[in-house]
Amino acid sequence: MGRIISSVTVLLLGFVTSKAFDIKITPDYNVPAQIGDKLELTCSTTGCESPSFSWRTQMDNPLGGSVTNMGSSSILTMDPVGIENEHEYLCSACCGSRKEERSIRVDVYSFPSDPVIEISTPLNVGEKANITCMVPKVYPSERLKMQLEKDGSVLGMKEFYEEGSTITTETKSLTLTFIPTFEDIGKAITCVAELPIDEMEFEPKKRQTSQRLSVNYGPRNTTVSVTPSTTVKEGGAVTMTCTSYGNPSPKISWTKHSISGESQFLSENATLTINNVKAEDLGLYECEGVNQFGREKKTVDLIVQEMVKETDFVIPVIVVLSCLSTVATPALAILVYRSRKAKINGSYSPVNAPKPNV
Repeated sequence: MGRIISSVTVLLLGFVTSKAFDIKITPDYNVPAQIGDKLELTCSTTGCESPSFSWRTQMDNPLGGSVTNMGSSSILTMDPVGIENEHEYLCSACCGSRKEERSIRVDVYSFPSDPVIEISTPLNVGEKANITCMVPKVYPSERLKMQLEKDGSVLGMKEFYEEGSTITTETKSLTLTFIPTFEDIGKAITCVAELPIDEMEFEPKKRQTSQRLSVNYGPRNTTVSVTPSTTVKEGGAVTMTCTSYGNPSPKISWTKHSISGESQFLSENATLTINNVKAEDLGLYECEGVNQFGREKKTVDLIVQEMVKETDFVIPVIVVLSCLSTVATPALAILVYRSRKAKINGSYSPVNAPKPNV
């Protein structure tokens, strides 16, 4: 009877031990791994103090990694991950006569960086240029989708499934011919790239890059502002400011054209100030904006008013003529009239005044 109990006890202990022995691999599901990254697969057991481990691929290909055993677990490390690591891996663990196996699938991809935008030549208004969007080191490249946008509007798109699959990373590109206009100045060009692999969980599956358009153009909308006005009195001051738009920024210059037709270079500053204005300062002032893509001019006509002297000739004339005979009264009246008229007109010369008829 004692022997029967002992035998049952041994069987029960063996049954309990065998049921407690288990194995698992982490991560729990299929693993997406980016080419160039580091990946660790951990195979661990429970219910066994000293299990033995082994790793292999389903097709008995090379592991492409190193194995480290630590007590009840074993780690397969792939550093860096390569395309050759795209397999289903099998971990086997033995505890005495008991053997357990688990498998895990490793799928590799490569989508490491945002797209790159390149422009073949500097953008000039009205001239053709090529805009290229590139996605480097992508895998699997046949799953890639790309499109170029301008301020949200699609300029062009491309899919690569027709090019077939490869066993290496590739750089893919989309190139469009573009003729910029004035309306394109400052707008954004965006390259959008997607790697929509539904059966693999990784982020990001969409990357994009934007770049503001720098478009070259000649001077335009050139204007001149004058303070206080284009009519100024002798002795006063006037300031003329020239503004011209272009890319690159136009160089400003001022030139004066006199009534005689002569031209005089004045300044390369945007603001031209004339203090203590003289009569000879009147004339046509020309502002010119210049860059390598063109030139534009704007003119302003400066008018100078002569100052009128306030010398009063009436009193001295009256004093002189009051000493004359009363027969000079008509002449006095004439002189008074002339002097007043001279004040109004701004000039008077007693030498040139007509002699009165006495």
